[in-house]
Amino acid sequence: ALLPPLSTSLSPDAVEIAQEIGYPVMIKASSGGGGKGMRICYDDAQVKEGYRLGSAEAKSFFGDDCLLVEKYVEDPHHIEIQVLSGRNPATGELDILCFAERECSIQRRNQKVIEESPSPHLLPSTRREMIRQVKSLVRNVDYESAGTVEFLVDKHQNFYFLEMNTRLQVEHPVTELISGDGYDSGNYVDLVHGMLEVAAGRGIPQKYLDLVDRSNAEGEAEDGGEGANVRYTGHAIEARIYAEDPFRGFLPSTGPLVKYVEPPPVVGEGEDSCHIRIDAGVVPGYNVSPFYDPILSKVISYSARSRGHAIRGLGSALDQYLLKGVQHNVPFVRDVLRNRDFVKGYTPTSFIGEHYPDGFSGGRLSKKETAEFAVIAREIGRKRGLLMKGPPLALANARGNYSHDGDEEEEEEVVVCMGGIFGDIYRVSSKTHDDGSVTANVTKMPKNSGSLDAGSEPEEAEEESHAIALSSMDYEPADNFAKVVISGEIRALQVHGED
Repeated sequence: ALLPPLSTSLSPDAVEIAQEIGYPVMIKASSGGGGKGMRICYDDAQVKEGYRLGSAEAKSFFGDDCLLVEKYVEDPHHIEIQVLSGRNPATGELDILCFAERECSIQRRNQKVIEESPSPHLLPSTRREMIRQVKSLVRNVDYESAGTVEFLVDKHQNFYFLEMNTRLQVEHPVTELISGDGYDSGNYVDLVHGMLEVAAGRGIPQKYLDLVDRSNAEGEAEDGGEGANVRYTGHAIEARIYAEDPFRGFLPSTGPLVKYVEPPPVVGEGEDSCHIRIDAGVVPGYNVSPFYDPILSKVISYSARSRGHAIRGLGSALDQYLLKGVQHNVPFVRDVLRNRDFVKGYTPTSFIGEHYPDGFSGGRLSKKETAEFAVIAREIGRKRGLLMKGPPLALANARGNYSHDGDEEEEEEVVVCMGGIFGDIYRVSSKTHDDGSVTANVTKMPKNSGSLDAGSEPEEAEEESHAIALSSMDYEPADNFAKVVISGEIRALQVHGED
């Protein structure tokens, strides 16, 4: 229901409409988005207050204080269907392409953070019915261009129409990369190109129309083709990178980008590799202003194999994305990608609130992962020490006995402090083999050990040690990154040196 401006004093009507719909309801601005002017209401009193505050906020941001009242679906998934439609110049008919859905449920304050396609939540039967209704909508309004129809989908696969955005959206790359035979094949849809062709009166390119999935031809005939959609291959996932500090309540961060290095276009090797796309609005030296949206870029990972591979590819890309000078949300996004519920596909819009009720305080590492970092820190310190022809530079406060006498297999024992001199202490007993690989045992030492010297005896029992195998490391002391193969996995780590 659409409510007229606040000046007509229709708060009682808002209450009546909310009661008719059934609580909870959502009040939101009719002329905007991004969470501005939006309020969730569970009773009459909250509707009255939400109407007053939402109308004022909508007027401030959009110059229009008209509000919408609609059913609020608790614990929903934000699902949207991409459309490309255009008049066929040969037949005069309206061609409509509907693409596999996008899942955009990982949101903070109603701003999307992670988007992916297809959704891990949606069933094929639900997708089919949603696409039928989307095509009906497009035909009824005779829409020509790219557009997005947004829905909320509950845990029972019931879906509720939200709105249609008659434009291209930020997250369109995830749709493009999986469309057709996938990005790897080169036979996929460029939505911007399709929009321009339709706008020029040439209709949707035939090569895009040829990508319609005909695998259910009998069903298509029964419903008049309304269930047809563009076939898709693989999985794509996108992270929005914002200039905001996740360690301080996501406060905006401004200033110059002192260092800016984008990840490579391909991460991983062989069948496990993922293609990485960066859509950025910044360059090295760019000054991040407080007057505009804080988004810096979008990082998109595509895997022809699976969602799990795409997630790991995006994580690897973010590990190799260097932004210095302003704070950013990469550590937060990286932690979400590691979350077990996210990996399993449980991604309702309440995800961030559920998993980060007190905000973000940093990623959590397992004991083995921490031990692996200790070995990597030890090896970086050793390489720096070799360059300096002496003890390693202060890296993670590593100290110990180093010998550089040219032995084929070098054994050494060092102590590594993770998190600075007052952080956790680890004893790393390692052996460097003649092929450059390293095997090590890592033991966490009690903090009351009394000394950082490798030979000191702890006063309390030490924790269980971890055996770590570092197969290779690609790193030179001037590098921004260390690329390693450790415990059988390829990883990239940022090295920030002494600055």
